[in-house]
Amino acid sequence: MRAISKRTDLLLALGIAIANPSLAAAADPVVAPNDLPSARSASGSTWYMRGELGAAWIAEDRGYWWGPGGPPGDPRITFDLDANAAWTGAVALGMEIMDSVRADFSLGYFGDSDVDADWISASDGSPGPHADIDASVSAFTGMLNLFVEPLALTGNNGPLQPVVTGGIGLARVEMDEWTRTNAAVAQPVRRWSGNEEVNFAWAIGAGIAADIGTVLDRPAFLDLTYRYSDLGNVSGGTAPTFPGPPPNNSPTEPFNFDYRTHAVAIGFRMPLGAQ
Repeated sequence: MRAISKRTDLLLALGIAIANPSLAAAADPVVAPNDLPSARSASGSTWYMRGELGAAWIAEDRGYWWGPGGPPGDPRITFDLDANAAWTGAVALGMEIMDSVRADFSLGYFGDSDVDADWISASDGSPGPHADIDASVSAFTGMLNLFVEPLALTGNNGPLQPVVTGGIGLARVEMDEWTRTNAAVAQPVRRWSGNEEVNFAWAIGAGIAADIGTVLDRPAFLDLTYRYSDLGNVSGGTAPTFPGPPPNNSPTEPFNFDYRTHAVAIGFRMPLGAQ
């Protein structure tokens, strides 16, 4: 009798659902765990803004200059570079191209890095002593960047995602007034003007993206990123500033090196219009 009663109740419920479909539609649907939306894709917005701040180190270890005498009397000098860390930062506006793939345009800055260049060799093999050089360099960048989260592409929607990134753009690099020091010559200290130029730039990197939406109660992410950047060649100017401009006082080749950097930055990323 109890089994018959259960069947009767089931048939009665089924009949009500058929007669009144709106009652069945009003019930909450059952969602399988694998069908639950990811916090990474639930923002409802494809556009985002991000900002980052970190530290950068010059990656290049060789620099060059050729004194005012030029060949054959004045050799081209190769230097070993040592530079302090500088701060770096960027702001960007971008969009999600597809799930786990995004692109943005960033404006960045590499702060002043003081470069100490000690001579290590001369083009003519002369033993020296030769000049040492001090300078300071910085750069503004405009970059188009691409970010890919490879694990998320396979369906892994965890709160921590590895990221690979690359970018291309332009860099306005600048060297301030630079100083040549050589105690073995008649003018031990000489200075020349600074210089700036615009170069093609590129960068590659990798990092970790952390979903912090549950903490802030809205879609948001923290990004920890390492980048290797090549900002092109940076060079000093040729106009003498100290002790003055006697004839033939401009260097044959001003102090220069390839401006390459290692950088680590922490960033905050927030979808626009998302709640």
